[in-house]
Amino acid sequence: MIASRLEHFRHLTRRHGLRAAGARLLSRAAKRWAAFEVGRLLWLEADRVEQLTIATGDFCFRFLTAEELPGLAADPANELGVAFADRLRSGPDVCFAALSGLQLAAYAWFALGSIEAEHCGGVALSFPADVAYTYKGFTRPEFRGLGLYGQVIARGLHALADRGVARLLAAVEWTNWASLSACYRLGYVDLGPLVGWGRGNWRIVLPPKAARKRGIQFSVGRGVRGVE
Repeated sequence: MIASRLEHFRHLTRRHGLRAAGARLLSRAAKRWAAFEVGRLLWLEADRVEQLTIATGDFCFRFLTAEELPGLAADPANELGVAFADRLRSGPDVCFAALSGLQLAAYAWFALGSIEAEHCGGVALSFPADVAYTYKGFTRPEFRGLGLYGQVIARGLHALADRGVARLLAAVEWTNWASLSACYRLGYVDLGPLVGWGRGNWRIVLPPKAARKRGIQFSVGRGVRGVE
């Protein structure tokens, strides 16, 4: 285990530099031992989404259905649990995806109205009807490097316009520089840090003021779908 951790540290150092690698490891240790988490809360207006192009490939972009999700979840490479089909059946979450023929290439989940704490650094959120929270973005390894993440987010946001959604909210760990860079390139703006530490109802949360001004509400209840 020590050898694998050392190799992981070397990989982070090669990719992001010594200071960044140290910050990543410190963040993970704080999360594990003190339940201390820091994320960046990001906000995207539909009219700020940049038009991104795909380097190669012929993809179909659409919402996935609850009926087809169990079959897609059967392939572990898709990183989809069967329980996600229940999220589509019960609502209000939706999954927007890019497919290459019958092959799932990339996807992102969008929550409407509220999101449980487990998908937002231990803090449950509720938000206005014209806002969707995006989480669990994924691209299969063989399709990475084609700009699919940006396409899925941008096209998903435009597809949600039929449901009255014009803005996206996302929470990204402060040391996840690759995801942060991808979001900034797409047009997201930073509302500030979302800080939380402690466990259960003893968790303390410090949300950014800019988020509250946009009607976003916060709760420490884990697993709670609705937030007061």
